[in-house]
Amino acid sequence: MQKMPAPPGKPMMGLDELALRGIAESRARAGGLRVFVAHTSRELTKACLSAVSALTRSLGARVTLLAVQIVPFPLPLNRPDVAPEFMERELAALARQIEAPADVLVVIARDLDTGLQRGLTANSLVVVAAKKRRWLNAELRLARSLARAGHSVAVLGV
Repeated sequence: MQKMPAPPGKPMMGLDELALRGIAESRARAGGLRVFVAHTSRELTKACLSAVSALTRSLGARVTLLAVQIVPFPLPLNRPDVAPEFMERELAALARQIEAPADVLVVIARDLDTGLQRGLTANSLVVVAAKKRRWLNAELRLARSLARAGHSVAVLGV
């Protein structure tokens, strides 16, 4: 698990079973647990799905693999350069490799932050895998941004 300073507002946590169980119990009373896995790269997403599926297997959690397909400005949003179905198939195949029962949601947007916010529900539990580094990397910046937006964020150090 990777420790990082939490932004004001929602605390960030490392991904472990105790932390996830505490959240699961409170959310289960409120109507169920849904865990979002933010897709950043194939390697990190695979590690993240594996860890989340192992930790949530007995919790009855619904896991959603959330990816953002970024469409550059010259193209209209309704005409991305790659069909979203292609990305959905690729991510579904990735989830099947680790036998994780996961929904796949692909959001089309101009940038990653906007796309993730569109795909997440209010106060979501989001897991972001990040490479262990001494410096702040793109995944950790993403985790901080999601925490600032009011989501509960767990960071899995890979």
